[in-house]
Amino acid sequence: VEPWLLTKGTDSEAGHSFSNFRQSQQVVSQKVAFHKSIGEMPAPAGPKMAIICGRTADNPQLFCEALDRGFSHVYLEKPGAPSVTELEEMAAYAREKGVPVFMGYNRNFSKYVRQACEAFEKQGAGRASMTLGRNDCFAPEALDECFERNAEGMMKNMMCHELVVLLTYYGLTVEAIQDVIADQAYTCIETRNGFTDFRRVAFTIRTKAGQKFRLWGDRCGGEYGEAVVMVGGEQVFKAVRPDAEVMARAKEIEAAEPGCMPYFYLQDGEYLALKAAVISHIQQKASGLPQGVASIETAIEALKVCDLITEALMAPKEAFCFRLANHPSSWGVDYAESPTNPPWD
Repeated sequence: VEPWLLTKGTDSEAGHSFSNFRQSQQVVSQKVAFHKSIGEMPAPAGPKMAIICGRTADNPQLFCEALDRGFSHVYLEKPGAPSVTELEEMAAYAREKGVPVFMGYNRNFSKYVRQACEAFEKQGAGRASMTLGRNDCFAPEALDECFERNAEGMMKNMMCHELVVLLTYYGLTVEAIQDVIADQAYTCIETRNGFTDFRRVAFTIRTKAGQKFRLWGDRCGGEYGEAVVMVGGEQVFKAVRPDAEVMARAKEIEAAEPGCMPYFYLQDGEYLALKAAVISHIQQKASGLPQGVASIETAIEALKVCDLITEALMAPKEAFCFRLANHPSSWGVDYAESPTNPPWD
Protein backbone atom coordinates (compact mmCIF):
# COMPACT_ATOMS: atom_id res chain seq x y z
CA VAL A 1 0.00 0.00 0.00
CA GLU A 2 1.57 3.30 -1.11
CA PRO A 3 -0.82 6.24 -0.61
CA TRP A 4 1.55 8.91 -1.93
CA LEU A 5 3.66 7.50 -4.77
CA LEU A 6 0.62 5.91 -6.41
CA THR A 7 -1.40 9.13 -6.24
CA LYS A 8 -0.12 12.71 -5.87
CA GLY A 9 3.54 11.68 -5.99
CA THR A 10 3.33 9.73 -9.24
CA ASP A 11 5.12 12.36 -11.35
CA SER A 12 7.89 13.04 -8.82
CA GLU A 13 11.39 11.62 -9.14
CA ALA A 14 10.62 9.19 -6.33
CA GLY A 15 7.35 8.31 -8.07
CA HIS A 16 9.15 7.33 -11.28
CA SER A 17 11.63 5.24 -9.29
CA PHE A 18 8.77 3.54 -7.46
CA SER A 19 7.03 2.82 -10.75
CA ASN A 20 10.13 1.00 -11.99
CA PHE A 21 10.31 -0.94 -8.74
CA ARG A 22 6.63 -1.87 -9.05
CA GLN A 23 7.10 -3.20 -12.56
CA SER A 24 10.15 -5.23 -11.55
CA GLN A 25 8.31 -6.83 -8.63
CA GLN A 26 5.33 -7.78 -10.72
CA VAL A 27 7.64 -9.45 -13.23
CA VAL A 28 9.14 -11.54 -10.43
CA SER A 29 5.80 -12.56 -8.90
CA GLN A 30 2.18 -11.98 -9.80
CA LYS A 31 1.40 -12.44 -6.09
CA VAL A 32 2.77 -8.99 -5.31
CA ALA A 33 -0.10 -6.48 -5.48
CA PHE A 34 0.11 -2.69 -5.17
CA HIS A 35 -2.71 -0.55 -3.78
CA LYS A 36 -3.32 3.16 -3.24
CA SER A 37 -5.04 2.60 0.10
CA ILE A 38 -5.81 -0.10 2.65
CA GLY A 39 -9.51 0.26 1.84
CA GLU A 40 -8.78 -0.66 -1.77
CA MET A 41 -7.31 -4.02 -0.73
CA PRO A 42 -9.30 -7.25 -0.68
CA ALA A 43 -10.50 -8.05 2.82
CA PRO A 44 -7.97 -10.42 4.45
CA ALA A 45 -9.03 -13.99 5.17
CA GLY A 46 -7.48 -15.91 8.06
CA PRO A 47 -4.43 -14.73 9.99
CA LYS A 48 -2.93 -11.73 8.22
CA MET A 49 -0.40 -9.27 9.56
CA ALA A 50 -0.24 -5.64 8.45
CA ILE A 51 3.27 -4.19 8.48
CA ILE A 52 2.93 -0.43 8.95
CA CYS A 53 6.05 1.54 8.05
CA GLY A 54 4.68 4.94 7.07
CA ARG A 55 5.76 8.32 8.28
CA THR A 56 5.14 8.56 11.99
CA ALA A 57 2.46 11.22 11.51
CA ASP A 58 0.56 8.92 9.10
CA ASN A 59 0.76 5.78 11.22
CA PRO A 60 -2.29 6.34 13.47
CA GLN A 61 -4.62 6.56 10.46
CA LEU A 62 -2.99 3.59 8.70
CA PHE A 63 -3.19 1.59 11.93
CA CYS A 64 -6.91 2.17 12.40
CA GLU A 65 -7.61 1.45 8.72
CA ALA A 66 -5.74 -1.87 8.98
CA LEU A 67 -7.76 -2.91 12.02
CA ASP A 68 -11.00 -1.87 10.35
CA ARG A 69 -10.05 -3.87 7.26
CA GLY A 70 -9.79 -7.03 9.33
CA PHE A 71 -6.07 -7.69 9.83
CA SER A 72 -5.49 -10.10 12.70
CA HIS A 73 -2.03 -8.83 13.70
CA VAL A 74 -0.05 -5.59 13.31
CA TYR A 75 3.68 -4.97 13.09
CA LEU A 76 4.05 -1.23 13.78
CA GLU A 77 7.28 0.57 12.99
CA LYS A 78 8.71 2.70 15.80
CA PRO A 79 7.81 5.02 17.45
CA GLY A 80 4.26 4.22 16.32
CA ALA A 81 2.74 7.69 16.66
CA PRO A 82 3.88 11.27 17.26
CA SER A 83 2.40 11.51 20.75
CA VAL A 84 1.58 9.48 23.84
CA THR A 85 -2.12 10.27 23.50
CA GLU A 86 -2.33 8.99 19.92
CA LEU A 87 -0.47 5.78 20.72
CA GLU A 88 -2.62 5.16 23.80
CA GLU A 89 -5.74 5.54 21.62
CA MET A 90 -4.28 3.08 19.10
CA ALA A 91 -3.50 0.57 21.86
CA ALA A 92 -7.04 0.85 23.21
CA TYR A 93 -8.50 0.29 19.73
CA ALA A 94 -6.29 -2.77 19.22
CA ARG A 95 -7.49 -4.22 22.54
CA GLU A 96 -11.08 -3.55 21.51
CA LYS A 97 -10.50 -5.39 18.23
CA GLY A 98 -8.47 -8.17 19.87
CA VAL A 99 -5.47 -7.50 17.61
CA PRO A 100 -1.92 -8.12 18.94
CA VAL A 101 0.59 -5.37 18.10
CA PHE A 102 4.34 -5.93 17.71
CA MET A 103 6.65 -2.89 17.64
CA GLY A 104 9.53 -2.55 15.20
CA TYR A 105 12.31 -1.78 17.66
CA ASN A 106 15.09 -3.71 15.94
CA ARG A 107 17.85 -2.42 18.25
CA ASN A 108 16.66 -5.01 20.77
CA PHE A 109 17.96 -7.59 18.28
CA SER A 110 21.32 -5.92 17.61
CA LYS A 111 24.26 -8.23 18.20
CA TYR A 112 26.34 -5.50 19.79
CA VAL A 113 23.54 -4.55 22.20
CA ARG A 114 22.92 -8.13 23.30
CA GLN A 115 26.65 -8.69 23.81
CA ALA A 116 26.85 -5.59 25.98
CA CYS A 117 23.79 -6.63 28.00
CA GLU A 118 25.42 -9.99 28.69
CA ALA A 119 28.64 -8.28 29.79
CA PHE A 120 26.65 -5.86 31.95
CA GLU A 121 24.87 -8.70 33.77
CA LYS A 122 28.18 -10.41 34.57
CA GLN A 123 29.29 -7.39 36.58
CA GLY A 124 26.67 -7.94 39.28
CA ALA A 125 23.89 -5.71 40.54
CA GLY A 126 24.71 -2.04 40.90
CA ARG A 127 28.38 -2.21 39.85
CA ALA A 128 28.25 -1.30 36.17
CA SER A 129 27.00 1.58 34.07
CA MET A 130 26.33 1.52 30.34
CA THR A 131 26.79 3.91 27.43
CA LEU A 132 24.76 3.53 24.24
CA GLY A 133 25.81 5.77 21.37
CA ARG A 134 25.09 6.12 17.67
CA ASN A 135 25.74 8.08 14.52
CA ASP A 136 23.25 8.22 11.69
CA CYS A 137 24.09 8.48 8.01
CA PHE A 138 22.57 11.85 7.07
CA ALA A 139 24.77 14.36 5.28
CA PRO A 140 24.66 17.89 6.77
CA GLU A 141 22.96 19.22 3.64
CA ALA A 142 20.16 16.65 4.09
CA LEU A 143 19.22 17.77 7.60
CA ASP A 144 16.57 20.27 6.50
CA GLU A 145 14.53 17.45 4.97
CA CYS A 146 15.36 15.15 7.88
CA PHE A 147 14.04 17.62 10.48
CA GLU A 148 10.80 18.04 8.52
CA ARG A 149 10.24 14.36 7.70
CA ASN A 150 10.95 13.32 11.28
CA ALA A 151 8.88 16.10 12.81
CA GLU A 152 8.24 14.04 15.95
CA GLY A 153 11.85 14.83 16.88
CA MET A 154 15.21 13.11 17.17
CA MET A 155 14.41 11.66 20.57
CA LYS A 156 11.26 9.86 19.37
CA ASN A 157 12.56 8.94 15.93
CA MET A 158 16.17 8.03 16.65
CA MET A 159 17.16 7.82 20.32
CA CYS A 160 13.96 5.91 21.07
CA HIS A 161 15.80 2.75 19.95
CA GLU A 162 18.39 3.04 22.70
CA LEU A 163 15.76 4.02 25.25
CA VAL A 164 13.63 0.96 24.43
CA VAL A 165 16.70 -1.22 25.03
CA LEU A 166 16.76 0.24 28.55
CA LEU A 167 13.00 -0.28 28.93
CA THR A 168 13.17 -3.87 27.68
CA TYR A 169 16.26 -5.12 29.50
CA TYR A 170 16.50 -2.85 32.55
CA GLY A 171 12.92 -1.85 33.33
CA LEU A 172 13.42 1.87 32.73
CA THR A 173 10.25 3.94 33.16
CA VAL A 174 9.41 7.59 33.78
CA GLU A 175 8.69 6.73 37.40
CA ALA A 176 12.10 5.03 37.77
CA ILE A 177 14.09 8.07 36.59
CA GLN A 178 15.69 10.21 39.29
CA ASP A 179 17.13 12.84 36.96
CA VAL A 180 18.46 13.54 33.48
CA ILE A 181 21.83 15.28 33.20
CA ALA A 182 22.51 17.04 29.90
CA ASP A 183 25.91 17.09 28.26
CA GLN A 184 25.64 20.71 27.19
CA ALA A 185 29.05 20.74 25.50
CA TYR A 186 28.02 17.96 23.08
CA THR A 187 24.34 18.68 22.61
CA CYS A 188 23.44 20.89 19.64
CA ILE A 189 19.93 22.27 18.99
CA GLU A 190 19.07 23.79 15.61
CA THR A 191 16.02 25.23 13.84
CA ARG A 192 15.54 24.04 10.24
CA ASN A 193 12.50 24.69 8.05
CA GLY A 194 10.64 25.87 11.14
CA PHE A 195 11.41 22.71 13.15
CA THR A 196 13.54 23.07 16.28
CA ASP A 197 15.26 19.86 17.28
CA PHE A 198 18.53 18.20 18.20
CA ARG A 199 21.25 17.81 15.60
CA ARG A 200 23.17 15.82 18.18
CA VAL A 201 22.47 15.05 21.81
CA ALA A 202 24.06 13.47 24.85
CA PHE A 203 22.77 12.95 28.36
CA THR A 204 22.98 10.70 31.41
CA ILE A 205 19.97 9.04 33.04
CA ARG A 206 20.22 8.27 36.74
CA THR A 207 17.56 6.01 38.20
CA LYS A 208 16.17 5.90 41.70
CA ALA A 209 17.68 2.41 42.05
CA GLY A 210 21.16 3.81 41.48
CA GLN A 211 21.66 2.75 37.86
CA LYS A 212 23.40 5.08 35.43
CA PHE A 213 23.03 5.09 31.64
CA ARG A 214 24.71 7.52 29.25
CA LEU A 215 23.25 7.99 25.77
CA TRP A 216 24.57 9.98 22.85
CA GLY A 217 23.48 10.37 19.25
CA ASP A 218 24.43 12.34 16.16
CA ARG A 219 22.29 12.58 13.03
CA CYS A 220 25.49 12.70 10.95
CA GLY A 221 28.82 10.93 10.84
CA GLY A 222 27.95 7.64 9.13
CA GLU A 223 26.01 4.61 10.33
CA TYR A 224 27.59 3.49 13.62
CA GLY A 225 26.49 2.18 17.00
CA GLU A 226 28.32 1.31 20.20
CA ALA A 227 27.55 -0.16 23.59
CA VAL A 228 30.10 0.32 26.38
CA VAL A 229 30.05 -1.21 29.85
CA MET A 230 31.88 0.74 32.57
CA VAL A 231 32.84 -0.28 36.12
CA GLY A 232 34.34 2.29 38.47
CA GLY A 233 34.95 4.67 35.60
CA GLU A 234 36.90 2.04 33.63
CA GLN A 235 35.77 0.44 30.37
CA VAL A 236 35.37 -3.33 30.78
CA PHE A 237 33.52 -4.11 27.53
CA LYS A 238 32.76 -2.48 24.21
CA ALA A 239 30.86 -3.74 21.17
CA VAL A 240 30.14 -1.86 17.96
CA ARG A 241 28.08 -2.06 14.82
CA PRO A 242 29.15 -2.57 12.14
CA ASP A 243 31.72 -5.23 12.94
CA ALA A 244 33.56 -7.21 10.26
CA GLU A 245 30.77 -9.79 9.92
CA VAL A 246 28.01 -7.19 9.58
CA MET A 247 30.05 -5.12 7.13
CA ALA A 248 30.74 -8.11 4.89
CA ARG A 249 27.07 -9.07 4.79
CA ALA A 250 26.03 -5.46 4.13
CA LYS A 251 28.33 -5.29 1.10
CA GLU A 252 26.76 -8.46 -0.31
CA ILE A 253 23.24 -7.09 0.06
CA GLU A 254 24.16 -3.71 -1.39
CA ALA A 255 25.71 -5.38 -4.43
CA ALA A 256 22.46 -7.28 -5.01
CA GLU A 257 20.12 -4.38 -4.15
CA PRO A 258 21.92 -1.04 -4.69
CA GLY A 259 20.42 2.36 -3.94
CA CYS A 260 19.13 1.98 -0.37
CA MET A 261 20.08 4.04 2.67
CA PRO A 262 23.18 2.53 4.39
CA TYR A 263 21.32 1.53 7.54
CA PHE A 264 19.11 -0.89 5.62
CA TYR A 265 22.15 -2.93 4.68
CA LEU A 266 23.84 -2.75 8.09
CA GLN A 267 20.67 -3.51 10.04
CA ASP A 268 19.34 -6.19 7.70
CA GLY A 269 20.09 -9.04 10.12
CA GLU A 270 18.29 -7.24 12.94
CA TYR A 271 15.17 -6.57 10.89
CA LEU A 272 15.17 -10.19 9.73
CA ALA A 273 15.57 -11.58 13.25
CA LEU A 274 12.83 -9.33 14.63
CA LYS A 275 10.29 -10.11 11.93
CA ALA A 276 11.15 -13.81 11.94
CA ALA A 277 10.49 -13.90 15.69
CA VAL A 278 7.10 -12.25 15.17
CA ILE A 279 6.08 -14.55 12.29
CA SER A 280 7.15 -17.66 14.22
CA HIS A 281 5.19 -16.45 17.25
CA ILE A 282 2.03 -16.02 15.17
CA GLN A 283 2.42 -19.38 13.41
CA GLN A 284 2.77 -21.12 16.76
CA LYS A 285 -0.34 -19.32 18.02
CA ALA A 286 1.65 -18.37 21.10
CA SER A 287 0.42 -15.90 23.68
CA GLY A 288 2.19 -12.77 24.85
CA LEU A 289 5.24 -11.56 22.94
CA PRO A 290 8.37 -13.16 21.51
CA GLN A 291 11.48 -12.54 23.61
CA GLY A 292 12.98 -9.14 22.88
CA VAL A 293 9.99 -7.83 20.90
CA ALA A 294 8.55 -4.61 22.30
CA SER A 295 4.83 -4.27 22.95
CA ILE A 296 2.75 -1.21 22.16
CA GLU A 297 2.58 -0.60 25.92
CA THR A 298 6.39 -0.47 25.98
CA ALA A 299 6.26 1.96 23.05
CA ILE A 300 3.85 4.19 25.01
CA GLU A 301 6.20 4.27 27.98
CA ALA A 302 9.08 4.99 25.61
CA LEU A 303 7.29 8.08 24.29
CA LYS A 304 6.69 9.22 27.86
CA VAL A 305 10.41 8.82 28.59
CA CYS A 306 11.24 10.70 25.37
CA ASP A 307 8.99 13.58 26.40
CA LEU A 308 10.56 13.72 29.86
CA ILE A 309 14.12 13.77 28.50
CA THR A 310 13.36 16.27 25.73
CA GLU A 311 11.72 18.62 28.23
CA ALA A 312 14.75 18.34 30.53
CA LEU A 313 17.23 19.00 27.73
CA MET A 314 15.24 21.83 26.12
CA ALA A 315 14.63 23.66 29.41
CA PRO A 316 16.31 27.10 29.63
CA LYS A 317 19.64 26.88 31.41
CA GLU A 318 20.46 29.31 34.18
CA ALA A 319 23.37 31.55 33.23
CA PHE A 320 26.13 31.98 35.80
CA CYS A 321 28.70 34.69 35.20
CA PHE A 322 31.65 35.30 37.52
CA ARG A 323 33.65 38.39 36.69
CA LEU A 324 37.11 37.59 37.98
CA ALA A 325 38.39 41.03 37.00
CA ASN A 326 36.12 42.63 39.62
CA HIS A 327 38.19 41.12 42.42
CA PRO A 328 41.30 43.05 43.49
CA SER A 329 43.39 39.86 43.58
CA SER A 330 42.93 39.55 39.81
CA TRP A 331 45.06 42.60 39.12
CA GLY A 332 48.22 40.51 38.80
CA VAL A 333 51.50 40.17 40.62
CA ASP A 334 52.33 43.83 40.14
CA TYR A 335 49.56 44.65 42.62
CA ALA A 336 49.94 41.61 44.84
CA GLU A 337 51.00 43.69 47.79
CA SER A 338 48.33 46.37 47.35
CA PRO A 339 46.90 47.39 50.73
CA THR A 340 43.39 47.11 49.28
CA ASN A 341 43.82 43.37 48.56
CA PRO A 342 42.27 40.90 51.00
CA PRO A 343 44.77 38.90 53.09
CA TRP A 344 46.28 35.91 51.24
CA ASP A 345 45.30 33.59 54.08
